[in-house]
Parts: sequence; structure tokens; C-alpha cells
Amino acid sequence: MSSKVGGILERIYPNSRLTNVKRFSKGVINQTYRFKVDGKELVLRIYPKDFWKAEKEKYLYGLIKKKTDVLVPDVIASGKNFILMTMISGKELSLGNKNMIRKAGEALAKIHSIKFPYYGWIIGKQIKPKFRKWSDFLDYDISLKFKRIPNKTIKKKITAIIDDNRHLLDIKSKPCLLHKDYHPSHIIVKDEKINGVVDIEWAIAGHNELDIAKSCSWMFAKKPELEGIFLDGYRKYGQLSKEFDSRKKFYKLINLVSALSFSYECKHKKWCIYNLKGAEGVVNEYNKNH
Repeated sequence: MSSKVGGILERIYPNSRLTNVKRFSKGVINQTYRFKVDGKELVLRIYPKDFWKAEKEKYLYGLIKKKTDVLVPDVIASGKNFILMTMISGKELSLGNKNMIRKAGEALAKIHSIKFPYYGWIIGKQIKPKFRKWSDFLDYDISLKFKRIPNKTIKKKITAIIDDNRHLLDIKSKPCLLHKDYHPSHIIVKDEKINGVVDIEWAIAGHNELDIAKSCSWMFAKKPELEGIFLDGYRKYGQLSKEFDSRKKFYKLINLVSALSFSYECKHKKWCIYNLKGAEGVVNEYNKNH
């Protein structure tokens, strides 16, 4: 246990014995630990760079708890760069459980039921910067992500596809809460129910179908027959547009821009190669069909 972690926990639990302190292996930028105190299993997340993420996760977990019946961690304490929460018990979503895949779709629709007045990033408790139009926000967001991507050829090809498909960004629905990282590791299952949804640090106020497209791409690329089950669950509480099939491929490319930008930001060569290959694959599909 690092001195930083020990210092935080000792301030919160000065007279308690802490046991089983372990760091989660996943997580590139932030540090996540679980431990036991007085028989309770808790989770500590530390944000060494983006301090506003502590306030953001606390705010969004509270919002989900207030506006929906989706289970999320209870926030026990937070500070400038950390958040302490209850541990959600259970196992990550199994793609072998069709009933839970359907319920995962239902839970995402409930999260999307939370609306905002503007599109944009959620920084702390606020949307910054704010945009009235979804297309304006995506243009802004992609332009910043492009600055981290050195490959000029792929950027030129992606820009051409965005320009050709700009009609797909004419969204009439209100901005809603997007999880932006909704996949099995963050969907906890216990006793045939979704026992909790976690890790909401990447959330934005956006168009629901971007979130759905990312989840489908991540979860069902190797098992496409499961996508329909997930979407059936989603439709129980949410709506998909008539253009969803067209947007799904388009949004897959938009999500790959984000993944590729993050790969370069982390200087992770393997991820850069993988995500660049994925983006080139989608670009080639577009060029073949148009």
C-alpha cells in the first residue's frame, strides 16, 4: 500500500484496522484499490491527473441513484483527488447469460433517461463546454482528439466520412447521460440481476445511440447474435431511431477516433496499432460501399 493511499485511509478511518488492501490491475491513468474495514469491503479511487473526476463520479452516482433504480456504489467520502465507495458484490456480466444481457440493455436505457439541457463533457458537476447542437460538440471533441493522432492520412479519410454523413448528426432528442464505457467489466451481476453499474468517469451529455453503438461494438463483435437481445432489453425503456443501423457504423468510427487518441495519449504502441487498424477497417468499408 502506497503512502498516499495509506494517508487517505488513515484520515478517514483513524481508529480502524484496514485489511486486504489490493490494487485493481485494470486502469491506466487512475488508481483503484479495494480493502476491508470493520468487515465491510470498500473501494478507493485516486485520480492523479484529472482531479475533477472525483467530484464528477460522486455527482453522477448520486444522480443515477436519484433518477433511476439502477444500482450504483454508495459514496462514503471524497476529496480533491479521490472518492471512497462501497464495493458492489458479484461478477462481471457474462456473455453466456442471455437474460442478463437483456437486463444490461434495460439498465443502459434507464441511465439514458437522465437528460441535460446541453451536449458536452461533464466536468465536476457542470457541462463544459456547452453545445446546443450534437454536431457542434462532436466537431469540437474530434478536433481535439485529432491533435493527438499523428497519422494525417487516416485523419483526412475520417474527416471526409464525417462530412459525407453529417446528416446523421442532426439529432432532435434531448442530450442524455452516456456512460461511455459500458461493457462487461463495469456491469456487475449477482443472483440473476444487475447488482451494480460502475466506473462512470468517461460519461458525457450526448446522443444515446453513440453509447449503444460503442457497447455493441465492444461486447458483441465476436458474438453478433447477442446484439439483438441487448437491444430488445434497451427498447423496453428506451428508443432507437430509424437511422440507428446507419449510425451504428458511423458511431463505431467516431468511437475509434476516441480510442486511437487515448492510445497515443498513453503512448501505448500496441493499442495504437490495434485501434488504427480498426479505424482503417471501417474507413475501407465506407469506401467500398460508396
